[in-house]
Amino acid sequence: MRFRKKIYNFAKKLVFQRNLLSYELHGRKPWSRGYFEYKWREIGAVLKNNDLLKLFKNGEKLPEKYGVGVDERIVEIPWIISQIGGDRVEMLDAGSALNFVEIVEHKNVASKNLFVMNLNPESNCFWKKGVSYVYGDIRKAPFKSDNFDIISCVSTLEHIGMDNTQIYTGEKQFKENNGDYLPAVLEMKRMLKPGGTLFITVPFGQYENHGFFQQFDLQMVQKIIDAFGAASCESVFYKYSKNGWQISDEARCSDAKYFNIHKDKQIDEDYAAAARAVVCIILKK
Repeated sequence: MRFRKKIYNFAKKLVFQRNLLSYELHGRKPWSRGYFEYKWREIGAVLKNNDLLKLFKNGEKLPEKYGVGVDERIVEIPWIISQIGGDRVEMLDAGSALNFVEIVEHKNVASKNLFVMNLNPESNCFWKKGVSYVYGDIRKAPFKSDNFDIISCVSTLEHIGMDNTQIYTGEKQFKENNGDYLPAVLEMKRMLKPGGTLFITVPFGQYENHGFFQQFDLQMVQKIIDAFGAASCESVFYKYSKNGWQISDEARCSDAKYFNIHKDKQIDEDYAAAARAVVCIILKK
């Protein structure tokens, strides 16, 4: 069994390196062969770089060409990791955006009693690392009130009330088109302890309905804040251009357009992989 495992791991690394090489040789085009491997190699490197994480924590300017050709996870993940700290507390990942080895092994996540909630089981499973999994609708979560110190909701809210059968699940009850995300916001508030913190990220810019998700505009973001009724609230904006991702503001992000690889097969000149802007929100209960 050990020999077979060694062979499997060797083959896995070989495929990883081959895909990376293909990505480099073909111009690092988003969603081409090797994109996934390149993206997670880059995210993993950022999570090991304390100087970069400090920039995210303090909302400071990022290096030139940061994350060129990589989707919004290259800013969302470092941002959330930089904000949650390393204390041993109860944490819920609503939407399973953190369910990757590069993330769960980071000290700020490994220190948490982490629950991951998603619609369906995934191939990634880290129960041996102490991660617990729950499957269902975040609008009807099975957790008691005042349960979590931290809830993260990374690029998930935009899918609530939309047609998730297009990509994420085959269950027909999630084929929706009402786009009502506020019940999820209220449910996450219910599960937070008094003084607990909700971290939300969503694609931001001009409103767009892509069927399985919607891009948020300022009015929709304000509805999140108003519905939650936070004791304190903070918003940070990041914008993508041909020079990569950079700290920005609401005004400069308000006209951002989303690149949807499922509809727009031709990569644009700026090499945007998905969102061209995101808003990262901190809500304190």
